[in-house]
Amino acid sequence: MSSALSDDPPTFRAQVEAWFESHAPKKGSAGDFSAIHIISGRSIDEYTIAEHAALSRSREWQKALHGAGLAGRSWTPEYGGQGGPAWQDATIAEVQGRYGVSTKVLAIALEMLPPVLMAHGTHEQRVRHLPAVLQGDEVWCQLLSEPDAGSDLGSAKTVAVGVDGGWSVTGQKVWTSGAGIADLALLIARTEPDVAGMAGLSCLILDMKAPGVEVRPLRQISGAFHFNEVFLTDVLVPTEALIGGLGGGRAVLRTMLASERSAIGGGTSARSASQLMDLAGTLGRQRDPLVRQLVAAAYIREKVLDLTGQRVASGGSLLGGGSITKLMYSEHARLSAEAGLTLLGASGVAATALTQPWLDRFLFAPGLRIGGGTDEIQRNTIAERGLGLPR
Repeated sequence: MSSALSDDPPTFRAQVEAWFESHAPKKGSAGDFSAIHIISGRSIDEYTIAEHAALSRSREWQKALHGAGLAGRSWTPEYGGQGGPAWQDATIAEVQGRYGVSTKVLAIALEMLPPVLMAHGTHEQRVRHLPAVLQGDEVWCQLLSEPDAGSDLGSAKTVAVGVDGGWSVTGQKVWTSGAGIADLALLIARTEPDVAGMAGLSCLILDMKAPGVEVRPLRQISGAFHFNEVFLTDVLVPTEALIGGLGGGRAVLRTMLASERSAIGGGTSARSASQLMDLAGTLGRQRDPLVRQLVAAAYIREKVLDLTGQRVASGGSLLGGGSITKLMYSEHARLSAEAGLTLLGASGVAATALTQPWLDRFLFAPGLRIGGGTDEIQRNTIAERGLGLPR
């Protein structure tokens, strides 16, 4: 399909829409997997099985996109793309958002790693990793926060000591999403132990299967084990794994976190207006004025979020845009989950096929207000970088 796609915007859009109509499940249909990354389990084993199933489905979809020439459309061919204009990526993302699909299990690889490598990586790093990422062949995580360094990453204590051929890394990371299925990680470590704060930090590519890496899942209120502790003991990282130069961790983090916030803000797990409509119909409450208000409010929030996300993605002058969409998204997720449980009433506390998805959304929502920087951090960023207010 890639060679047949038009450079004319209306024709290109029509071709993309036709492909999605033929290959993607509709939202609310039996095949809808837009919330596949919201996983729960009564045990670590049960959760692990569900997580790998979600990964497999997401990889399958990513490979379908890649095979159709719809993945990394604007990337250069040497990095696995099609060399098209940036507006084509925006069109694909907009159309995809209308269907019941998700690659959020691969979000760090697809949405956060590429901006980091494009801005700070070497040509060799891009050639090695970006084509594999577009095909869904590499799963990544971020090793950032620590027990004593959450949002304040300048306090990170994980140390990378120089050795022959690279670094030996020792330390502990926490709140790492998807560490149990990741192949590789973007690691922030202190390469200059005598330099305090952000200035002594560097970014390294770490092999999650290397000797000395131990992943311990953390149980959440939702019953999921999405977050993990990661213990690093004398893990060897080669010289060519350095991203952005020694002591360049601050600049890499700025790019990484901005991408993360935009990625979370463009997520699918809160896109529940159509599901709320279906729920109202199932319960026979679609004509209830209060129910209609809840559904309408969710629909409006969703549209405003989509339009804001498109403005950010198109390079519009919206300073702090990633923080704005992330804040909007976490609030939308909370309110939509609460709306679903309001419709269900007392039956919402029982775990049934009808109620479980809404319980999962409700219990998942608080994590969205923390991951990628808390709501308070986002408001600070909007104030300082968007509005130019003093620190």
